[in-house]
Amino acid sequence: MKFLLAILAYVLIGAVLSWGMLLAVNGKPWLLVGGGIAYLTALSKIGCASH
Repeated sequence: MKFLLAILAYVLIGAVLSWGMLLAVNGKPWLLVGGGIAYLTALSKIGCASH
């Protein structure tokens, strides 16, 4: 179950970053910046956590 939730989270982050890139091309970088910060925060909190 955790594996499926991890895949879902990865797809959602990918969708947010992709949408943010499309908006950034049109001059609105707020979603890309927010998504990037969320991604880096999740990576540092979850990905770099000791087991």
